Amino acid sequence: MIIAASAGQTNVGKKRKGNEDSYLIDEALGLYVVADGMGGRKAGEVASRLVVETLQRTLRKLAAADNPAQMVGFDRNLSTEANQLVYSIRRANLKTFDYAQNDESCKGMGSTVSAVFFCDDQIVVSNVGDSPIFRVRAGATETVSTIHTVMAEQESIAPEGGLKLGQQYLHMITRAMGISETVNPDTRELDCQTGDIYVICSDGLSDKAFPEEIGEIVQREGPDAACTELIQMANDRGGDDNITVVVIRVDGMEEGRKTPATQQRSGKGADTPTAASHVLVEYDTEDASYSTYSRNLRIDGIFLETSEPISAGESLMMTITDPSDDASVMVSGVVVGRKPKGIDITFEDLTADQLETLKALVRKL
Repeated sequence: MIIAASAGQTNVGKKRKGNEDSYLIDEALGLYVVADGMGGRKAGEVASRLVVETLQRTLRKLAAADNPAQMVGFDRNLSTEANQLVYSIRRANLKTFDYAQNDESCKGMGSTVSAVFFCDDQIVVSNVGDSPIFRVRAGATETVSTIHTVMAEQESIAPEGGLKLGQQYLHMITRAMGISETVNPDTRELDCQTGDIYVICSDGLSDKAFPEEIGEIVQREGPDAACTELIQMANDRGGDDNITVVVIRVDGMEEGRKTPATQQRSGKGADTPTAASHVLVEYDTEDASYSTYSRNLRIDGIFLETSEPISAGESLMMTITDPSDDASVMVSGVVVGRKPKGIDITFEDLTADQLETLKALVRKL
């Protein structure tokens, strides 16, 4: 298990009236995130916050799942942990997109996202947009994320020259969260060494400092002092945008796997229905996470008794569990109908493994 010290700070800068950046430090989960919102008025703030909160909530559920390989779109070329992070980013994208479609004041909003996920003995980095992730190792600073801008992609195609682009393309991003229903984050799995330092930041900092300058500061100062100094430097150089930075220093490794703080299941008690008649369903909405019991499970869907204001067409991620033996499956579904007592959900994009688990659960009811 990786032992790390971390800190994060955000600042509105000198030119903006509001702060559309969000960041997350979840040391129990080993997750560190920066999101830079866009969209005008308060929509950018909404987008970045929704991205960060949904990403954290989804990854917590996946880390606690019994069958993590049953995620929709599981990529056999990536580790389970990398798949968990990618799935969580895609889930956050869909939540942000759905929110923007249903709230007129948030039409067109979006966000970047850059995440570092510490696993047993490796680190997964994944990003959408232009908020960079740096790794400082043995005095050298390297960008380990992929910058999704027109200028960066042009330079990767023609590093020695080619088409010369104007400065207006510097921040014209080619991928963002919440703009469409699907998104493809760039993801890397990295080895971990004691002494490594990771820096995630919004372009309010990366536009005002060279990577080598950032690396020099985080090596000289502890994480919290480094954040303060980096934000001050960006403001001293104009503070044209919101400034957010998260610094993570790897202090060592030890045996044993961390247990996420939320890795808990509902306890069995006198009021818990038995597996012979019910399954436990844990599900997320835009606002919160819920759990309920249902006997109306089908291979293609489920009916949930709920008074929550969930509308037809809304997407949900659910974990369905047999309380007697904790056999579970994680599925995505869409609400296809609303009745006085609850909602009818149809499952989407089921894998063969998910179908087999659902069949086994249905047979037990």
